[in-house]
Amino acid sequence: MKKLNLITAFLIGATILVSSCSDDFFDTAPSDDLTDSEVFSSTKNIDALINGTIRYLMENATSQDNPGFGAIMLTREVMGDDAIARDGVYGFRDSYPFRDPYDNTTRRALFFWTLQYKVIDNVNNILANTDQANGPENEKQWLKGQAYALRAFAYLNLVQQYQFTYSKDKNALAVPIYTEPTSPSSEGGSRATVEAVYNQVFADLQQAEQLLEGFNRTMKNRPNLQVVKGLLARAYLVTEQWALAAEKAREAREGFPLMSAQQYIAGFNDVSNVEWIWGHPQRAEQNLGGASFFAYIDVTPVSGYRSIMPDPYFWQLFDDADIRKSLFEFEDDPTHPIYRWLKYKKFINKPDRSGHIPLMRASEQALIEAESEARLGHIPEALDALNALRVNRNLPELTAADFSPDALIEEILLERRRELWGEGFRLTDILRLQRAVERKESTLTYSVNGEDLPIKGHYIRVFPDNSAFVPNSPYYLFPIPINEWNNNPNL
Repeated sequence: MKKLNLITAFLIGATILVSSCSDDFFDTAPSDDLTDSEVFSSTKNIDALINGTIRYLMENATSQDNPGFGAIMLTREVMGDDAIARDGVYGFRDSYPFRDPYDNTTRRALFFWTLQYKVIDNVNNILANTDQANGPENEKQWLKGQAYALRAFAYLNLVQQYQFTYSKDKNALAVPIYTEPTSPSSEGGSRATVEAVYNQVFADLQQAEQLLEGFNRTMKNRPNLQVVKGLLARAYLVTEQWALAAEKAREAREGFPLMSAQQYIAGFNDVSNVEWIWGHPQRAEQNLGGASFFAYIDVTPVSGYRSIMPDPYFWQLFDDADIRKSLFEFEDDPTHPIYRWLKYKKFINKPDRSGHIPLMRASEQALIEAESEARLGHIPEALDALNALRVNRNLPELTAADFSPDALIEEILLERRRELWGEGFRLTDILRLQRAVERKESTLTYSVNGEDLPIKGHYIRVFPDNSAFVPNSPYYLFPIPINEWNNNPNL
């Protein structure tokens, strides 16, 4: 029996993150002297371990260009068509041309895999030990509900990263499923089918939905009932269960009004935003210097990576009245490192570099509702959800007379691109819709003082083997790392 490579002594390391006060996300009192039995001895300790698990998911970085789950979000963007990783600039320059993480020998391939499976193993330990802990029964119930939600979140991401979409082949082999705690000597699991992974996701979320009734979180980093409903909406969308997707999306955004046009241009950096259903708050020291989500996507500082730029053709998808179009700015200073690039100022870090990361917004859920209703042929309902978003972006309402049913679906999909840029959905949408990445050479210009300056755009427009972009290419998938293949014969 070969040992399971994906499992290391994470539980021991995670106890360092155990908080002395579970209501304070930023309180990290020293606790590395706790034994495993002490970690699980009380609901207070387990609550802190949930907190530490979330922080591990979002903040663990093996290098500057792997800033936790944010690295996965940004990789999904630059492997698409609306975002560009600037040539020669640190961060995601190898993800953009599909070299990394396609190569299963890279540190990023290993990082993406182990980051999520360590979270899964940690919540498996929480689920196995919470019932025996000292504390009120309702607290145990809520802790287990959060653990189920986090496990479902991890598997929902994994199944979309390591295999093609459900409707293409639900029987294709995806990733192993672990629902019990493991140790370094545990035998690795075999790859489950896409359908089996989604069944696990639905089972976990349905458990969480029951267990989180009555749970009132104190920080938006915690998955609550609204987050669970939003994750269900995402999973139902991918598996094309349109009625359930629309229903859960409506429920997920209850109590989270869509942000106004003025709120949209505030920087996308704080969980206090009215429509953020789930987000990750940070303090400056938690950004680990350059290893942070904002270090790569914020183009406003005078120094920094400023790695990720919008495709100029993405800029053309916006009507002039759209508040989001006001966030584009052309750099016309020939001495500036990003001269002739269009900057998109959606994400602006806080002055002390403590910007928060959005994980789920009411706008996303409105678009899930709109798309699902449109695919069911419910045009008025689809337009209601879509127009709720449009009017908050300074756009006029659309009417049924404006579109055929198929054209309305395409408009909603375009709205997903406009609204969710930079939030990690582009590659998963390309895979879900079984479409090809579309990149074309920029021939656009920007007029500056009467001179038309060429706007920089995509410089990689083929796969590494020089073949054209096509749907369902293996270049879109993340690879199981070579370390895992070598240590788990059951793969």
